[in-house]
Amino acid sequence: MRIIKRIGLGLVAIVVLAVVVLYAGSEWTLRRGYDVALTPVAVPHDAASIAEGARLAKITGCRDCHGANGGGAVLLKDPMLGTIASPPFSQVAARYSDAELLRAIRHGVRRDGSALFIMPTDAHTYLADDDAARIIAWIRSLKAQPTDSRETMRLGPLGRGLVLAGKVRPSVQIPEVSAHTRPADVGKYFVDISCAACHKMYEPSPAHHGNQIVPALAPIAAAYDPAAFRTLLRTGVGASKRDLGLMRMVAVAGMHALTDEEIAAIQAYLTAEAAKVPAQ
Repeated sequence: MRIIKRIGLGLVAIVVLAVVVLYAGSEWTLRRGYDVALTPVAVPHDAASIAEGARLAKITGCRDCHGANGGGAVLLKDPMLGTIASPPFSQVAARYSDAELLRAIRHGVRRDGSALFIMPTDAHTYLADDDAARIIAWIRSLKAQPTDSRETMRLGPLGRGLVLAGKVRPSVQIPEVSAHTRPADVGKYFVDISCAACHKMYEPSPAHHGNQIVPALAPIAAAYDPAAFRTLLRTGVGASKRDLGLMRMVAVAGMHALTDEEIAAIQAYLTAEAAKVPAQ
């Protein structure tokens, strides 16, 4: 009986130790500071710039995660993973300076220097200064609404375990790679700031959003005629006519805001990239 009691106490001690390690280790990762300097940004206030910022916020996926009207959203709620929620933009804008907003959008760093998670900064890091400023102008134009989400990010034990194991990584991008103004090659530019958040250029991306494999960008674009490619980006309906899941959601939520000229430039850039790869 005494041996069973000791075994039981030992198991309890192991569980307690595991919980402490899980919480302390994940908390260190979540609270770790990053030294990314603030960059001054000239935010416009005219209606045209705000409207363009609203359009860019669709194309770059800001409104996918933070709600169509920027009121925040719950992306996932699970007892083990936790609550994955995005805050209302009006709430963030009230606490952040323009330079702090720019750093959060482009580098994935919060006001206190800690990391943001699940932010597509591998694409947003290429946002030109003028376009980032337009998005900030749109964010600043939003007012708090009664319908804004009140949920906050809270990780459950599995979520913390994934952070501790490095399976969910900080969204921090330290190098400064953005241009001052939108580049002349808008095809490459829109691929960099939007498409690259999910796709790789030449190889399929690992499965996510269920079991969906994300195809390589260049060969897919080269396989479509211009009209079908416009349909794909505007509606998410591909050549096979089957439900493309994530692509359909992204197209309907944001990519439809691309102009015909921008879509043509994207396809021209990707087709040229596909031609660089020798046929297998």
